[in-house]
Amino acid sequence: MTDVAVIVIDVQQEFFTGPAPAYRADEVIDGINRLTDTARTAGVPVCFVQHDGAPGEGEVEPGTPGWQIAARLAHRDGDAVVRKTVRDAFHQTNLEDWLSVVGVRRLVLCGYATPFCVDATLRRAVGLGYCVTVVDGLHTTHDVGDTRAADVIAQHHADWRALKGPAGAPAVRPLADVLATELA
Repeated sequence: MTDVAVIVIDVQQEFFTGPAPAYRADEVIDGINRLTDTARTAGVPVCFVQHDGAPGEGEVEPGTPGWQIAARLAHRDGDAVVRKTVRDAFHQTNLEDWLSVVGVRRLVLCGYATPFCVDATLRRAVGLGYCVTVVDGLHTTHDVGDTRAADVIAQHHADWRALKGPAGAPAVRPLADVLATELA
C-alpha cells in the first residue's frame, strides 16, 4: 500500500482546446499522461478533480462539451473522480474522505489553473497536514490580466515554497524527480 496519490485538477476541454488553450496545453497533458501512467503501474491511486460550473455558466456547466475531461487526457476505470464547485478541491467534496480511505498523506498535484484551483487546493492540503509536491511543468493557466502565464506560474512557485504547514512546505519538483522518487 502506498501513502501517495496523484491529483489532477480541472484538466477539462474548455481550458485545453479551442482558440485559446491554456499555456503549454499539449505539453501539460502529455506530461500528466506520463505521470498518471507511471502512478498506476506503481499502484499509486489517481484522482481527477472536475469543476462543475453553475447553471448557465456555459464554459464548464455539467454536461456541456467544455465541462468534459480533456479528450487527450488518459483517464481509466478505477481512477477516482471528485467534482467541485469552488476553487478548493477539498471544499464540500469527498476528496479528504477518499484520501483517508486509501491511506494517503502525500499528494502529487498537477492541472489547471495555477493561480486559482491548483493554488487553492494546494494551500488547503498544506493546512490539513498533507505533504504536497507540485509537478513543475504540469500545471498551467492562461495569462492573468497583463501578466503572462509563465510569469504567473513562476511567482506561484516562489509563493508555494514559502508556505509552512504541519508537514512542512510544499515542494515544486520536475517530473523526472517525481517519477524517480515519489512514484518509485
